Amino acid sequence: MTDIFEIIVYGRGGQGVKTCAQIIAESAAKDGKIIQAFPEYGPERRGAPVKAFVRISDKKIRKHTPITNPNLVIIVDSSLFDTMPELSKFNCDYIINSGKTTFSKSVSSKKTYIINASKIAIENLKTNNPNIVLIGAFLKLFKQISLNTVSKAIEEEFKKKGKLGMIGPNVKCLMAGWNYFG
Repeated sequence: MTDIFEIIVYGRGGQGVKTCAQIIAESAAKDGKIIQAFPEYGPERRGAPVKAFVRISDKKIRKHTPITNPNLVIIVDSSLFDTMPELSKFNCDYIINSGKTTFSKSVSSKKTYIINASKIAIENLKTNNPNIVLIGAFLKLFKQISLNTVSKAIEEEFKKKGKLGMIGPNVKCLMAGWNYFG
């Protein structure tokens, strides 16, 4: 068994994939973990497929390569299953943002958690940015980092961006994701 918890976040440019990975990593670091987080871009444009990698460990991380055998895949946009066949091939857990419960390609996973994070984000943010909802679900299901630390990281991130009015709605999104799976 590995000491490193590895996550790949898949989505499209503009959906907050990089921010999702960054908030998870920064929060884990504040919880005393050793982390790595880095995005991987194709053509850098809004709507193009993107992915980001996160490693969380209690010990020094010696790997410096993209993740190929993750513990978890977070899918921000489930339509990527139709264009990226590698998404369904990981033998790990999945958290998928979707309003539907079945997909054209089956997922060979240990456990698949489906949450309509887009709906929750639109209700709270008035825009389809589901990344924070998915972080809340991740926190509840995998217990790698604390809810309080992530809440503080969200506050810091939006203060840094000068978007103080977005802190409350994003914390609501975080809590909705946290509460979604019981």
